[in-house]
Amino acid sequence: MTLRAPFPWFGGKSRAADLIWQRLGDVPNYVEPFAGSLAVMLARPHAPRIETVNDADCYLANFWRAVAADPEAVAHHCDWPVNEADLSARHQWLVDRVEIRERMAVDPEHFDAKIAGWWVWGVCAWIGSGWCDLSRVGGSTEGADASNAGQGVHRQRPHAGDA
Repeated sequence: MTLRAPFPWFGGKSRAADLIWQRLGDVPNYVEPFAGSLAVMLARPHAPRIETVNDADCYLANFWRAVAADPEAVAHHCDWPVNEADLSARHQWLVDRVEIRERMAVDPEHFDAKIAGWWVWGVCAWIGSGWCDLSRVGGSTEGADASNAGQGVHRQRPHAGDA
């Protein structure tokens, strides 16, 4: 039984998963170096054996930990109508959470269901890449910007400390 990725992932491989598995075949040890939504691993047509997933994104790791530990709480926090005001506010709030990034790096059991829910809600609402990407936080332009070299179309706001 193959599974579908639980959220869209900009640059994800869900559409190519069948082709990837046709080329790989039934490998004994599958390694997913950029986990994202795990679309390829979840679409595996063979019985899983050894699977290794990795991604440096602490929000993504927090999501997977939280879903495994407390799926109802994650569902509660991601159940919200999409609107730009909340999208911008939650994006800024999430990128300001230094403590989650530090704690995720040292405690393999730590998770935060609210952060997981808000993060996955935003992943589903955000257009393009850049959601909670710390390398793209900031900027000083107002309004939608479609000229950002494939980084998606989204409003960029200055970081709260830069305003």
